Amino acid sequence: MNIFINIINKPVPLCLKAYAVADNLYRMKHMIKFILLLAATFGFYSTNAETWDEPWQKEIIQQSDLFILGKIVETHDSLIVVQVVKNFAAPIAKDEIIIDGFFMLNLMSSSGHGVHFPMEQGDMAYLFLHKRENGNYALPTPTSGFAFLNEDDKVKATYRHSYHQALVPKDIYELTYQQIWHYYKAKECDQKEMMKFVHMQLQGSPAGFDDAEIDQFFLQHVAMETAYLLDMNPDVQLVLKFAASENFHARVSAIRLLGNSHTAESKAFLFSTLARKEYGNFEKVMAIWSLKKIGDEVYISKLKEIKDTLSDEYTGFGGDIMDPRMATFLPSPKRAVEDL
Repeated sequence: MNIFINIINKPVPLCLKAYAVADNLYRMKHMIKFILLLAATFGFYSTNAETWDEPWQKEIIQQSDLFILGKIVETHDSLIVVQVVKNFAAPIAKDEIIIDGFFMLNLMSSSGHGVHFPMEQGDMAYLFLHKRENGNYALPTPTSGFAFLNEDDKVKATYRHSYHQALVPKDIYELTYQQIWHYYKAKECDQKEMMKFVHMQLQGSPAGFDDAEIDQFFLQHVAMETAYLLDMNPDVQLVLKFAASENFHARVSAIRLLGNSHTAESKAFLFSTLARKEYGNFEKVMAIWSLKKIGDEVYISKLKEIKDTLSDEYTGFGGDIMDPRMATFLPSPKRAVEDL
C-alpha cells in the first residue's frame, strides 16, 4: 500500500521529517486495522481493488486550473474527449480537450487493474481539471472533480467532499461556483450578493430529508458550504441554529462555517461539542479544525489540556464498504488535537 506522503524535491527540516514519519505510522496503524476488519468480513476485497484517499473539495478547487461545463463526446480505456460548452476560467484555444489522467490520486491499495473514468458518451458535467505536461488535462480522482448535469437541469454537486453531495438547480450551482472559482483564482467575490443568498437560505428551520424538505436541505447545505469556501462570516445566530440541530449534515456544515467566526459564542460552542455525546467523532474533528482555523491561543491551550480525554477512534466517512474511497483518511479527535 502507498501510505506515505509525496516527497518534495528540496531539503526538509529534520523535525518535519520526524513528524511525517510519525504521521505515516499513525495512518498505517489505522489502515491496517481497517483492512483487517475488511478481510475478516469481506474476504480479500481490500487487496483486490483500487482504493484511494479522496481529497476535500477545497483542495480540488485550489489545485485545479480549468473549470468548465463539458459534454463527453468520446470515451476510451485511457482517455475521454470533452467538448467545452462553457468555460469559467481563462480562455483556452481548443473547443475540445482530452482528459487522460488524475492529478490528486493517492492510491492506498491496488489490484493492478487500474482506474477508469466514470463518464459515458453524451454525459454533461462541470469539470475541475489540471493541465498536464503533455497538453491534455487530468481529473483529481475517478470519483471527484466532476458534477453531472441531468436532463432536468439539476446538478449532482460537491461543495464539501464527494462523499457528501447535493442535488441543486443549475442556476444555483453556477451562481455559487462562479463566485467560488473567482475567489480562489482571482481573489474576487461579490460578497454582498453571496451574503444575501446565504442569509436567505438560513432564515428557516434546518430542513430534513423527506420529499417536502429535501430541496431546502440541499440549498441550506450549499449556502453554508459556499460561505465556508468564500471565508464569509454570516450571522452567527443563524449558523448556531444549524450547528445545534439534529441533522448530521447541517451540523457538519455549520461547525465548519463557525471556523470563519471569531465571536465568543462560536468559539465556546465549538469547544463545547467535544464533551457532548450527541456529537460524533466526525463533528468533533470538524470542531477542532474550526478552532484551529480561528487560532485563538486560549482555546488552542484548552484543546491541548483535554487531549487525553478525547477519543482516539478513527471514524472516517462511512458509506458502502465496496466504495473505492473507503481509504479516505480522517483523524480521531485526539489525533486532530495532536496535529495542532
